[in-house]
Amino acid sequence: MNKTKQRYKSIDIVRGLSMLIMIFGHMLDWWLTEMDHWFFVFIAGYLEPIAASGFVFIAGTSTILSYNNSISKPEASDKLYMQKLRNAYIIRALLILLTSFFYNFGVAIMYKDFNLLWSWNILQTLGFALLLSWILLKTSKIFRVIVCIIVLIINEFLFLSLIGYQGEPNFYGVIYHLLYNPVQLYPILPFFTSFILGTIIGDIMYEFNKLENEEERKSTIVKKLVIPTFLIGILLTIFGIVYLFPSFLLWYTISARLYAIGIVLMLISFLIGMEENNMFNAKNKRYRFFFFYSYYSFTIYLAHNPLYFLFYRQLNLYIFWIAFGISMFFITILLKIIYDKFGKYASLNIGISFVGSYYAAKIYNKKLAKKNMIG
Repeated sequence: MNKTKQRYKSIDIVRGLSMLIMIFGHMLDWWLTEMDHWFFVFIAGYLEPIAASGFVFIAGTSTILSYNNSISKPEASDKLYMQKLRNAYIIRALLILLTSFFYNFGVAIMYKDFNLLWSWNILQTLGFALLLSWILLKTSKIFRVIVCIIVLIINEFLFLSLIGYQGEPNFYGVIYHLLYNPVQLYPILPFFTSFILGTIIGDIMYEFNKLENEEERKSTIVKKLVIPTFLIGILLTIFGIVYLFPSFLLWYTISARLYAIGIVLMLISFLIGMEENNMFNAKNKRYRFFFFYSYYSFTIYLAHNPLYFLFYRQLNLYIFWIAFGISMFFITILLKIIYDKFGKYASLNIGISFVGSYYAAKIYNKKLAKKNMIG
């Protein structure tokens, strides 16, 4: 079996961990009493940017791996096949956006605030990141790095220029709303860089995994991916903390982006190194734990929101840990049962991909039939 087509356990662990941190942050925000809510404010600044960046980063990595596998097939030389691939990609992105807009509609109704109809939840950010990145997938890794740097600089300039117009009914106020509403979630410009950097790491993983010799492959991955990526992660994290200290945790700043991306790079490189040394396997309980949260990531993101009402503003900091531990135990057991009984049919992400592929195939078959008739 071609190594490039295997499921990467390091990717599952980072995505699953990102979901766990996100759930943890939401529960802290929802359940802690007003008196103890300071703990959420303190911890969220350190953890949630990493969780969001990790999730979007891994989405970029998975996207480029899937794309590279698709274009490596013999039929990729056919123009209609490439159109089919593009259509499936775009339909999937649009379906994710549609899901995010329904989610925003529910949140807007709940809070009676229709400004939230356009709100950068993680699905909206991911959907737009997918659409914007299509034209970049065939470009060089160096070019994508340059794009990331430019986007980060432009974002810094735009935010500082537009923040004064927040909430105003004029052109600049509308632009601010479109790009940064709300700034404490996942605005597209700063988080788009995480997605693109994820595609770069995915490209490198794909290239090195094509090496036939097992020992050469492992040695190359460690020397040319794991070690350099880990060192770059350390440098980015340190620079991110120092550059705007102590304000480096403000999500929309370059400091916050570099801090979060650096942590993610260190984590993914460390896990790839462990995976290359066969420290994970499909039956490993620790891996399976993260696998469930990765496999059902979209489903969990939407389905865990009713927990908002369970202990809203009722738990002190000590009782919270007990409630969180018990909740995660039952959520994990439920995910295992769902996986055993329903498998991929309970995965929103897989369902969206299936629908995208289905309609892309229908368009492809119509064009193919038309081409054959003309021929």
